[in-house]
Amino acid sequence: MIIIYFLFSDDFFTKRFVSVRCETINGLTQNRRPCMALRNKAAQKRGIKMYNALKKRSIQKSLLLTVIFGLAGIALTGIFALGAWYVIAGYASFVDLKPDQISNQWVALNLKDNWGSFAEVVETDSETQESKTVSLYYAILTGNDYSLDFRYMAVCVPVEYRERMDQMMNNGDSIFLSGRILKMDEDTYGYFKDYLLYGGLTEDQLEQSVLPYYIMVFSNEDMVNAFIVTGFLIGIFFILAAAFRLVKALCGGYTLKLKGDIDTIGVRVPVADSDWHSAMEVCKDVKVGRLFTFYMDGCRPRAVPHSKALWVYQNTAAHRRSGTSYSVTAWIDGRNDAAKLRFPNEATAQALLKRYDSQFPWIVVGYSAELRNTFQNDRAKFKQLRYNNANRTYYGNI
Repeated sequence: MIIIYFLFSDDFFTKRFVSVRCETINGLTQNRRPCMALRNKAAQKRGIKMYNALKKRSIQKSLLLTVIFGLAGIALTGIFALGAWYVIAGYASFVDLKPDQISNQWVALNLKDNWGSFAEVVETDSETQESKTVSLYYAILTGNDYSLDFRYMAVCVPVEYRERMDQMMNNGDSIFLSGRILKMDEDTYGYFKDYLLYGGLTEDQLEQSVLPYYIMVFSNEDMVNAFIVTGFLIGIFFILAAAFRLVKALCGGYTLKLKGDIDTIGVRVPVADSDWHSAMEVCKDVKVGRLFTFYMDGCRPRAVPHSKALWVYQNTAAHRRSGTSYSVTAWIDGRNDAAKLRFPNEATAQALLKRYDSQFPWIVVGYSAELRNTFQNDRAKFKQLRYNNANRTYYGNI
């Protein structure tokens, strides 16, 4: 008995040893058994080609939603990140901010005085044309009572604060406020400067002592905080979902159900690969072979094992925006859910049904209320119509 070892290369980096058993007969060395390792190796490569092609298609199909999730997540986290940071770390103390530090912080302050209101925000009902004031701008000073460097800026409060803001100078009451510092638009800033000029400031003083910022006061801080954190977490969720979808597609996670579909009739991957390569392409995402109909269920490649198919029929749905859609529903023995094969038009869907009817005599083709009732209420009787009366051995292990 002679054992010969051959060295083969999968690629430039990977090498394996494969043994071949030979026997000496009448002085000649003959191969007693074909090298099944090599045959299996080639078959596995063929199977890998099928899975790689379907994995590539699943990546293409999942890419649009992945990109949408990713962009939505980035947008939401970008919008809510600053607010979420201040909610978690705490609002900045407005009185401790120096004038050159004031920009877009989320702040809290105990307001003790103001310099009067200079503008109102008015909303008009488009139906009744009635107008109402929803918020007011008041002039305030930065810093605290002991600050030597201070500036004029504004605070925008809900109209419910009007009475307390107007009486603040008389009764000395303070109001706790929280909000976000924003930059005034040109019109509001113009009103602000005119108000201060009317109050006695000169043009030179105006340029040196006025900041174009205001505090947008929150009417309900707890609700705003909950909204900000929720928006930020939704953004994080979308980013993680996009990353998960991308990794799953790249790793072939969407092909797992296809492997289960192939296993239902007990064939090996090389046999399924051969069936896939020789299958007729009905449309871009549907191929019909001898053993399987391969199709895309969203971004998941799936297969209908012909020897297990019980009933197929066409579905036509009219949509207001996207028009009419066509699909074929396939019910498979042993599965609780039906396969949905989508087609660009009715002709391709009918072509598939005609092929099923002529090539697979055990499959019930077409829809009726009677067939539906029998299928739902008496599955054994439904199988007796065609499924149990035909030889399906050629189309897979039964």
